[in-house]
Amino acid sequence: MFRQILSKIRPNCQVVPRAAYQNYVMSEVLAQMERDCEKFCPVPRFPPRKVTVVGAGSDVGRIASLFLKQQKVIKILALYDDEPENKVLGVATDLAHMDTTTEVEAYQGRVYLRNALYDADVVLICGGRYVLPPCCDITDRELFFENMQLVRTVSIACAQFCPQAVIAIQTPPVDCNFALCIHTLQLARTYDRRKVLGVNAINSMRANQLFCSITGSDPSKSHTPVVCGTGRCTRVPVFSAAKAGNFPQTQVDCLTRLVREADDIICKVKCNNEQGHLSLGFSTARFVINIMNGLFEKPTFIDSALVEQAHPDKCYNMSICATPVTISKGGVVEYAVPNLNETETRILEDSKCDLEDMLNLGRCHAIGEEYCLHPDKICPCCVCPPCQTCRPCYESEKRRKNK
Repeated sequence: MFRQILSKIRPNCQVVPRAAYQNYVMSEVLAQMERDCEKFCPVPRFPPRKVTVVGAGSDVGRIASLFLKQQKVIKILALYDDEPENKVLGVATDLAHMDTTTEVEAYQGRVYLRNALYDADVVLICGGRYVLPPCCDITDRELFFENMQLVRTVSIACAQFCPQAVIAIQTPPVDCNFALCIHTLQLARTYDRRKVLGVNAINSMRANQLFCSITGSDPSKSHTPVVCGTGRCTRVPVFSAAKAGNFPQTQVDCLTRLVREADDIICKVKCNNEQGHLSLGFSTARFVINIMNGLFEKPTFIDSALVEQAHPDKCYNMSICATPVTISKGGVVEYAVPNLNETETRILEDSKCDLEDMLNLGRCHAIGEEYCLHPDKICPCCVCPPCQTCRPCYESEKRRKNK
């Protein structure tokens, strides 16, 4: 009956009987096959040569972005900041007027963090709080509590949105935030020791400039590494590697003290009692440029970077230490551990305790363990002797037990 009605209304209409088989083209089986294919046969990634600067609205982030905008190796420069008062949109608009080939993108607010990090090749974590007045009284531990939330949030986002990116951590204190980042990535199962670096460029740059100013040599042709850590109590400049053997030991000790106390010196000299943001921004930008050149151009040498060592026994028996490294495709490919003289070895041994304490502080806040001060940092003279029970209390307690 139904066929007769259709033939009268639409003579050319055909009624196709229902198929007796299931159409697997749109079924869940095909979807599962596609997921397995993406898992075992991933689509080749074409790097966009993108650098994301987290904290680009800060003083250091602005200066670093200014130098990064001028590099041809960078195709996309994404600027991100979650603080409205930093006005990163205005910074990006200002940089966009520069007639270079680098494209500038701006993202303001936490909701745009995914877009800023998506498909990035290098992520620079800077910004946060730096040394503010009274700068000489604030400790690295207090500074870490101010900046740890930023580093932790960005680390989690990097693990989710750009697990292939090389992460450069510049937010102070670098020692603590480096440990916080690597253990956060380990919990997310995206950690690669070749792709997480702590920025130690400012210390090696200062040491190299001091050495070249005395010798009169060209800073571009000289390298003065700084090993151990990045903090004021953990950095160990290796002037012996820069061929300072002819210097008197008193002069080398003076140069070492200048490098280790450079932050406090600049803080006291500057009118606004802040750190040297100009030198920090320049050294950080050069650090990121070397990473990009190593990833896409040719293997590039970096004076000093805080990394996890491949062979701790060859690096002063330290699993995490700042040393010169070589960057190539895939991240760090070579660790150049300099030889130390007797004085530098002694300073290194004294600095190990502080570095281990800073790394432990970042690790505990990443995995949720209780932090305990390093045993070597506890002064035995500060331990209070046990109180002695006074005689009347002892006699009254004895009579109470006898009753």
